[in-house]
Amino acid sequence: MKENMPGIFRILETNLQNVKSGATFSLPSLYGLDNWDRLYIGDKVMAGNQFLRKVRQGEYPEVRELPKNSRQQQRHYQKR
Repeated sequence: MKENMPGIFRILETNLQNVKSGATFSLPSLYGLDNWDRLYIGDKVMAGNQFLRKVRQGEYPEVRELPKNSRQQQRHYQKR
């Protein structure tokens, strides 16, 4: 699981560059829904926790966390 994180984050960070300012997204939508569904559940949880931690620690200053309010209880973010 842990060894998969660098590859997962390369995809997330590449796709994050293509998100327009003001747009909202979830991690599955940022990664690509079909590809996200193919990930092992442990990798999804670990990636979600790491991404949230990085946002909160300011590693992605262009991203802000939004309140959790989707039906799927997914965390959403907004690119500034």
